[in-house]
Amino acid sequence: MWIKRTEAPKIPDSFKSKEKPTTSFVIRTLNEGKWLPTVLTALFFQSRTDFEIIIVDSGSGDKTIEIAQKIPLVKLIQISKKEFGFSYALNIGIKNSKGKYIGILSGHSVPISKTWYEDGLKNLKNKKVAAVFGFYIALPDGHPTEKLGTIATKLTEKITHYTPWMSNTNALIRKSLWKQYPFDETLDRDGCEDYDWASEMLARGYDVIRDPKFDVHHSHGGIGRPLYKERIVHWKKTCALIDKKKRPSRSK
Repeated sequence: MWIKRTEAPKIPDSFKSKEKPTTSFVIRTLNEGKWLPTVLTALFFQSRTDFEIIIVDSGSGDKTIEIAQKIPLVKLIQISKKEFGFSYALNIGIKNSKGKYIGILSGHSVPISKTWYEDGLKNLKNKKVAAVFGFYIALPDGHPTEKLGTIATKLTEKITHYTPWMSNTNALIRKSLWKQYPFDETLDRDGCEDYDWASEMLARGYDVIRDPKFDVHHSHGGIGRPLYKERIVHWKKTCALIDKKKRPSRSK
């Protein structure tokens, strides 16, 4: 795993500003100063660096803004807490992006390897793949139940196809398909915008892949957030409502 950093990372000489990046990484943040430097370090030292980084912050009160502003190559978009919505934050970031593909990351989702981006991107060589995502391995400060879950995940994980359980914790999607169907902002109170988007893509005949090579180190608990088991009850109710949507929908 990457060594944890507490300050804004130094950009390697190999990483240059790109007018036409292949991918635009959109990172939603709110008080992510604890892990954001490590996340950015992991991105800057990837085997492929043909991407830009866009941070959409929704009112951080810690060092998140300071960290982002110290890095000239990071595009920072600031919205208020009142404006924040899961889909809205992503949509505004993507609207300001230049890439053919969109990478989506949480501000505390640390890529598992230096080939993480390259490995994920390989899946999109197939034009019928709408998105690739990975699951997550608990961070060192994660809750003990999450660390136990990591063991179970590593024992059973494999590449899976045609799954609606896409996670915007870490995903790569086609921007062309997002233009047809942006993340649904009517779900901003409840979340599950990733499940909704993947369900729509499956209905349109595209594949959505989970690839273990695209996993991240990430935890829901241990950093002031509800645990996964506490969130999943709510998510299941929301996803049940999403399942009632008529598919495929008309492009927006």
